[in-house]
Amino acid sequence: MLRRAVVLLSLAAAGLAAQPHPVIVSAKWLEKRLNDRGVVVLHSGTKTEYDAGHLPGARFLPFTAVALQSDGLSTQLPSPAYIDSLVESVGVSDGQHIVVYGQPLVAARTLVTLERVGLRGKVSLLDGGIDAWRESGRPVSFDPTPVTRGSFTPQPFDNVVDAAWITQNQARAGIRVLDARAPEFHLGLSAGSTARAGRIPGARNIPFSSLTSELTTFRDAGKIRRLFEQAGVMKGDTVVTYCHIGLQASLLYTAARSLGIPVRIYDGSFEDWAKRSELPVEKVR
Repeated sequence: MLRRAVVLLSLAAAGLAAQPHPVIVSAKWLEKRLNDRGVVVLHSGTKTEYDAGHLPGARFLPFTAVALQSDGLSTQLPSPAYIDSLVESVGVSDGQHIVVYGQPLVAARTLVTLERVGLRGKVSLLDGGIDAWRESGRPVSFDPTPVTRGSFTPQPFDNVVDAAWITQNQARAGIRVLDARAPEFHLGLSAGSTARAGRIPGARNIPFSSLTSELTTFRDAGKIRRLFEQAGVMKGDTVVTYCHIGLQASLLYTAARSLGIPVRIYDGSFEDWAKRSELPVEKVR
């Protein structure tokens, strides 16, 4: 009987250990874990930003390493093999929990990138980034953090769709395509830098700017959930996010993940869709 109880307790402990980490964490949450060897903090952005002050112990991850130009598109996710090497280069090993911060769109894009190699549930975004950290009086460092190359085993996760996937699946029940751009672009009043103005037919709008408040911290979960509901997202739906080039869509992706909504990202976004003349666009009348 005692042996059985020990086994059950061990299984319960293993189950707790396997629980995914929060998608969004606060400065208070992270401060308590900064010295935890199982937590790796990544500053995603430019070297100038990193040198101007970063979280103690944070490792530098160039944003250019996770936002590649390819096939004539401005921002594309790297291949899983590339991301695997990148993750190891900043000292990440199997079993560690990554907390990433930077400018909101940059940090969110980095989270999407890391989830692609199997870190879903093992990577979190620091809410408000270094601005919220500093505002609360927490210390920053100006010293580079030494890094020893890690050993990471990728488990690629398919969180990306393309134009063909959308045309083939958008009409299916339970698929919701969401546009993270500002209303003027969603309505087709401005083309911005894309080949055509408008939106993917049937897409609904949740502007990325509606997701955050002061210090670029996320609004509370209830308010964000209402934004999804107002956009027609129902329980059990799968969301596909897009924007101009995939950055704003990454923030909307992160918001969906924080609510437990199944989500994928159209990586080429409207830059890709608009240049394909065979694909229709929708505008306000």
